[in-house]
Amino acid sequence: MLARTLTLALAPLTLALASPAALAQQAPPPAVVRTSEVVSLDMARTINTPASVMSRNDAQIAAEASGRITFIAEPGDEVGEGGLIAQMDDRQARIELESARARHTRAAANASYQNAEASRYQQLAENGTVPATRLREVELARDLAVQDARESRSALDRAELALERTQIRAPFAGRVAERLIQVGELSAPGRDIARLVDIEHKEAVAQVPVAVAPYLQVGMDVTLSLSDSTSVRAPIRAIIPVGDAVSRTFEVRIDLEGSDWIIGSAARVALPTETPRTQLAAPYDAVILRANGNFVFVVDEEDIAHQVAVEPGVRTDGYIAIDGEVEIGQRVVVSGAETLSEGRTVSELGEDA
Repeated sequence: MLARTLTLALAPLTLALASPAALAQQAPPPAVVRTSEVVSLDMARTINTPASVMSRNDAQIAAEASGRITFIAEPGDEVGEGGLIAQMDDRQARIELESARARHTRAAANASYQNAEASRYQQLAENGTVPATRLREVELARDLAVQDARESRSALDRAELALERTQIRAPFAGRVAERLIQVGELSAPGRDIARLVDIEHKEAVAQVPVAVAPYLQVGMDVTLSLSDSTSVRAPIRAIIPVGDAVSRTFEVRIDLEGSDWIIGSAARVALPTETPRTQLAAPYDAVILRANGNFVFVVDEEDIAHQVAVEPGVRTDGYIAIDGEVEIGQRVVVSGAETLSEGRTVSELGEDA
């Protein structure tokens, strides 16, 4: 009985004399987390409005001449500016071109001869060798020959143009999106041959409420997102300041040049509804939302986590505005906060604990 009493009496003393190393072994290990810093950003409330990805150059290429199609590019073919999209049977055009060249050669030779004759007769008339009436006849023949040469030159140009029009060429670089005629079919002037789409120079077109017009300007970066959550920052290329009287919207075009987004994709664009103001912000994942309040875990210089209540605000570009007892540059936990508690020691992911 005495021994048991002595044992109970010495137990507190034994705990009091336990080494700090032994007590440390009893504490939980540091929680592995990833952190980021609180930053200061110019942020504003936004609205999301639908947008469509479009090409700045999208055309139905039409024929300028009549003829049978002998070649047409395949859908998906890439064609450079001036590249061949389709070819018509050009045999008749080549025959007419050769005929026009022959007529022009003959007319030009006659004009040259008549010009030389007129010069010779002018000298003879000055010497009194030939009468003035004869000189006028020669000059008239020269003038008519010169006019014939000009007309034959115009006919030759028309024949060259007719041959050129048997080839339908791309007015800009792009891809053939659709064939609108097939090899062997007869075409006529104005008939659509193919749809050509420039896949490099893209833009997103959105119909935007008139109320946000004061907060937009050309060159401003906005956020565009697709249905698969892919998002980019891109500048406003153009604002069309003409509103629709029924929908009360106007057109905004956002530059997507060089983007790999598919033309025709549906997107959404976030546009400011107020003048941006400077606010403290943290990554989305830093804020923990609970029914009894919202908070972040701030990590101090000794790698100890402290729970701080915050009020979340505007979201933009992966950040959310926070209002609370936080300061710019403080570390906040963005991964691993779910298992943290006040005063828990943490270890940065990738560092040796």
